[in-house]
Amino acid sequence: MPRIGRRRWRDVLVAAGAAAAVSVAGACGRRPAAPRQPASIVLVTIDTLRADHVTARLTPALDRFAKEAVVFDQAVTVAPLTLPAHASLLTGSYPPRTGVRDNQVYTLPADAATYTSFLKQRGYATAAFVSAVVLDHQFGLDRGFDRYDDEIAGPERAGAETVSRAAQWIGSAARPFFVWIHLFEPHAPYRTGSYEGEVTAADAALAALFDALKRLNAWNDVVVSVSADHGESLGEHGEKTHGFFLYDATLRIPWILKAPGVSARHAPQLVRIVDEMPTIVELATGSPPSAADGASLAPWLRRGGTQTTGGDVAYSETLLPRDQFGWSALSSVRTDTLKYIEAPRPELYDLAADPGETINIVESRAPEAARLKRIAAAIARPSAAPDRDRTDPLLAEKLMSLGYVGYSPAAPDGEGRALADPKDRIEVYNLTMDALEESEKGDVLRALKKVGEAEKRDPNVAQIEFLKGTLFGRMGRYDQAVPALERSVELNPRYTAARFRLALALLRVGRADRAEQALRDVVNEQPNDFRAWHNLAAIAYSRGDLDEAEKLERKAVAISPTYAEAWNTLGAIALVRRQTDVAIDALTKATTLNPKNAQAFRNLSMAFRAAGDAPHALAAADRACAIDRQFCTTTGGRQ
Repeated sequence: MPRIGRRRWRDVLVAAGAAAAVSVAGACGRRPAAPRQPASIVLVTIDTLRADHVTARLTPALDRFAKEAVVFDQAVTVAPLTLPAHASLLTGSYPPRTGVRDNQVYTLPADAATYTSFLKQRGYATAAFVSAVVLDHQFGLDRGFDRYDDEIAGPERAGAETVSRAAQWIGSAARPFFVWIHLFEPHAPYRTGSYEGEVTAADAALAALFDALKRLNAWNDVVVSVSADHGESLGEHGEKTHGFFLYDATLRIPWILKAPGVSARHAPQLVRIVDEMPTIVELATGSPPSAADGASLAPWLRRGGTQTTGGDVAYSETLLPRDQFGWSALSSVRTDTLKYIEAPRPELYDLAADPGETINIVESRAPEAARLKRIAAAIARPSAAPDRDRTDPLLAEKLMSLGYVGYSPAAPDGEGRALADPKDRIEVYNLTMDALEESEKGDVLRALKKVGEAEKRDPNVAQIEFLKGTLFGRMGRYDQAVPALERSVELNPRYTAARFRLALALLRVGRADRAEQALRDVVNEQPNDFRAWHNLAAIAYSRGDLDEAEKLERKAVAISPTYAEAWNTLGAIALVRRQTDVAIDALTKATTLNPKNAQAFRNLSMAFRAAGDAPHALAAADRACAIDRQFCTTTGGRQ
């Protein structure tokens, strides 16, 4: 039985001259179903969950759920990276069309059509509850949501807390509703000590969600979809985690779907993450939605179908090797039986005979490889201008703790030359990821050792030198941080984050003039970098130019009104000028925004004392002393 609503790629290539679009709106002349009461939707994504780790032992709640749902045995994601995969999930479009092709680097364009907006326009209450900063609202996935809960203190939050917040919202939400719940536990670093432990922790949080839906008498009436954004390699092909390669260990994902009127069964055919929302929306609303690349599977699901004829393809890509290390990007196309990977040394695998993708048959089956190569090239061609995000520095630090070194545009002398095949750099990548993990554990010396080993294997990677300089800075060894960061900038003059870190290190070694120039370069390239404006203000303050310092600091708070350090400096400037009311206002903001800033409490104490408010001055002094003993006097905290 042919899949309803999707054209075959061979027809698309002939009819559209190798264009990558697949239109499914009103496909095959299908008539809309009769109007009915829309069902509510619960969409759950479990980050980094391998399909083969959904088992009775590791995921008992999911295993029970699967017994009353459709289990798609061959679901494939678009990228082994969280942000691009979720952008494609919510839009039904491949990354070249969404413009979101890597974590941290890109933002979903403001005019991108999302299924969230589609549902909101049809009267749905909408909410999202995400568990990691990689899905922060600034990356654009919040569009169409009435509530987008990304209130995360660190880089991630526990799934139990995310589920609790979501369940509370569901209990009071108007019907119908659409809620997306994202759980992050299986993502490295593994807080429980193992990947399997993290998978089980995510399942426990999911069990609480299922129980809440049953308590609310919603279980039998809602469409519930549980999936993942990507998997985890766990050492296959030499990759420890994910993001670097395009093998099934990270591309194959679980997808389990329960909906009213749909019988439980296994579906063995190839499906894609871009098919999920079109299918879910049609099952919930009865209306066939449109999608750029995805297709609704609802018609044959309702009829009890289990498989379709072959001929459809799934596209995937990773730009991480290029964006973070300056090596080659990868793209892939797979059918039910074949997988082609476009790389400096291309790969082709017979998935039926070789599911582990261990025998490259690209030479022996050259015509098939050439056909899939043409399809991959057609889809990979960008149809949306990339909207590169200017990630704020504080968020970038949180992302680094999750293993994202950060984006560096291609160096000028690297344009046009052949880039290294990631297969030849896997050891360098693993050592870098190991260094980040050791750093997150607090063992900076061990992290530096790993970075040194990576540097020996490839001495020309700007991000490795950047990480080296960052680690030296964390240890207070700024004299060693400076040359590492200078080397990073030398390797890639466009690497703005390296320029910023270099400026901070130069300040620490007393080279303010060079630091100021480096910071000026940063704000010229990245005008919204509020920490760069703040540090320029600190330099002006140190040389007594209060007018310039205030002007620069005002730029910082205009960009980030919640940046406590900037308010502290503005308060200090007002203190010097004897503007006590202004100082108290600014320093109160600083201490409210960051209750652990001892210096700000010390300055606030001085401001209250200057205003003649002894009780508040003493209270602020006590708080400064409690946070940091260097602000204590012989009378305790009271100054």
